[in-house]
Amino acid sequence: MGSRIMEWIKVQDDLPKGEWGINYTYLSEEVLVANSAGILIGFYCRKDGCWYTGDLAHEDWIDKVTHWMPLPASPHEVVE
Repeated sequence: MGSRIMEWIKVQDDLPKGEWGINYTYLSEEVLVANSAGILIGFYCRKDGCWYTGDLAHEDWIDKVTHWMPLPASPHEVVE
């Protein structure tokens, strides 16, 4: 089984390119987000240039994000 090396990406170097879904193309996919308070799962909003955590109905703003990283693949088989 191969493993993928994951590295943090500085927000000044790049931002997530993916999309939350067809109706929310202005939101990135969920990623790991780092700031001075710790590490969270969040997403980037291209409309306002801010980072959020939570679901679309109850999101909370994340302050001073410095780095992000794609989420690792699930260890379980995903059934669609």
